Amino acid sequence: MSEEECVKFRCVHEPGPAPEHPEWAALNELRSDLVRAGLVGVLENGVGYGNLSLRAEHGFVVTATATGHIPVLGPDGYCLVTIYDIDTNTVWSSGPAQAGSESMTHAAVYEASSVTGCVIHLHHAELYAQLLEGKAPATSPEAAFGTPAMARSVAELVRRHPADGVIAMTGHPDGFIMYAPDIGHMRDLLYMLSQGYIPC
Repeated sequence: MSEEECVKFRCVHEPGPAPEHPEWAALNELRSDLVRAGLVGVLENGVGYGNLSLRAEHGFVVTATATGHIPVLGPDGYCLVTIYDIDTNTVWSSGPAQAGSESMTHAAVYEASSVTGCVIHLHHAELYAQLLEGKAPATSPEAAFGTPAMARSVAELVRRHPADGVIAMTGHPDGFIMYAPDIGHMRDLLYMLSQGYIPC
């Protein structure tokens, strides 16, 4: 494993009120739908998976760490990431709870595509296999999740197709990330994926 892979994620968090966003309710509704579909949730060992975010005026609003076990989140289940540094694998967040390591990859997507307004990271064994079989864009197998290498690998793929897409996270089994201009567009991508079509 390279030195870059070993850079430990760090969140500098400032406790505060829940972040406000005009599309928060729509994002939270999408999250609840994804929980019911099993794409966001918690593993048997108690580790949560899946998260969602929206671009904000100063950074992005993202589901906070350790919230996968909660079926329906309230505003306190979100935080605002205002600054990030891929090289040191560090994000700065504010809100009721802090950001998780997944937020670094979200940050990389927003940086790589100025038109992206929504990013989601999901887990599903069958859809993941479908993506690999269909030759969907995929990160380097050497890029472990939550590392600078993963963030850079995702960003490189997003720059090739900045409008929207889905990326299989090869170094993060069953995981994939999707990005779109807005929540409505994201729902369209999810529907297409459920019907066997792989957005590029």
